[in-house]
Amino acid sequence: MNDFRALFVAAEQPVDIDALQSLAEGWAEVAETAAPLSCTDVYTGLVTRAHFQRRMHEVSTLGPESPGSHALAVIRLPGPRHNRGHCWTLLARLGEAVKDQLHGTGSTAMYQNSAVHILFPLGERSLSRLLGCKAVLEALWEGTLNPARMVFYPLSEAGTPTSTTTIAAERYPR
Repeated sequence: MNDFRALFVAAEQPVDIDALQSLAEGWAEVAETAAPLSCTDVYTGLVTRAHFQRRMHEVSTLGPESPGSHALAVIRLPGPRHNRGHCWTLLARLGEAVKDQLHGTGSTAMYQNSAVHILFPLGERSLSRLLGCKAVLEALWEGTLNPARMVFYPLSEAGTPTSTTTIAAERYPR
C-alpha cells in the first residue's frame, strides 16, 4: 500500500482510497482461488529443500509414526565431468527415475549438490526400491552417474539425522 501511496504522490494526484480498496479486495479474492505455491524443484520435479526439511520435521513431531520408523538415504552421484552442473535434461530424467522407482513407498526425495536425499519409511519394500533407484540412476545417460554411493542414516529421537549424518553433511555439503 505504501508503494501505491508513493505512486499517487509521484503522479501528483490525491490518494484514491476507493481505488486502493478495490485493489485490496481483488487481490484477496484472487489469492483465495490461486494455486498453492509449489514445493517442487523445477529442474528435477522432486521436492525442494524447504519442503524436504518440513517433511522431516513432520515425520519427527507431527506424524503418527515414531521417529524410528523412518531413515534418510543419500545417493551421492559423481559430479559433472565438463561443466559446473548436470545438464537440465539429465536432471529431468534423474527426477523422473527417482519418482518412478519410489512411487508408492511413501518416500520424499530431493536433489541437491549431486546427491539425491531420500526420507523413507523403514521396511523391506522401501529398501529394495532404494537399491533399484540407485541402479537406475547409475544407468542413466549411458552410465554418466556411475558409480553412485548410497549411505543410510537413522533418524534420532528428535527426528533429525544422527551425528553421523551431520559429519557426512559437513564432508559432502548438500
